[in-house]
Amino acid sequence: MQFRWAGGLEAREDVAASASLLACLPVLEIGLKWYRRWRTVLIVPRHYKTPSIEVDEAGVVHESVVDAAGEFAEIGTVVLSLRDIRSSGTGSGYNVIVHEAAHVLDAADGALNGIPPLHKGMDASRWTAVFSSAYEDLQRRIIGPARARANKRSVFDPQAAEAPEEFFAVASELFFELPRRLHAEYPEVYDELAAFYRQDRRPDKT
Repeated sequence: MQFRWAGGLEAREDVAASASLLACLPVLEIGLKWYRRWRTVLIVPRHYKTPSIEVDEAGVVHESVVDAAGEFAEIGTVVLSLRDIRSSGTGSGYNVIVHEAAHVLDAADGALNGIPPLHKGMDASRWTAVFSSAYEDLQRRIIGPARARANKRSVFDPQAAEAPEEFFAVASELFFELPRRLHAEYPEVYDELAAFYRQDRRPDKT
């Protein structure tokens, strides 16, 4: 994996080392082979504009330009904002490196859909049922009618309600940053992630 720098940034070994260490968290127990399609990290100074295409439940395509802190391109490049790298790994629940790494893992089978290739012994139908249920619940709580949102605060960033792959990526951030809060909100999602990452991140576990 090579680091490239854009927007007038000079190469910084400390930033590359920090990003590399955080990227190791998701593959700590499953192996670096999961990153075989990840060839380049492009560091940019801050949030940047990128095109976004979404298809709603009615099949209508919506095109827009959004602010992005990071992005996974299926050609093997991950774009990361320097500002957001520095905000990651602090235990706040936000980790742009883990988020984009989760997209890399998700796309390891060629499909970016919130379902990474599961290990032998994991039940794909259970994963789908657990994540679909939680995703739909979060959508109701975050973007549903005002009455449905009332008194239903979530540890999830609203980005997680945009698509199943974003839910998986944000859930992965929480798994490594705020595991107990993720477990409290969606325990079955936590359990599936613990099986996939082969880690139990809750500090009260021995």
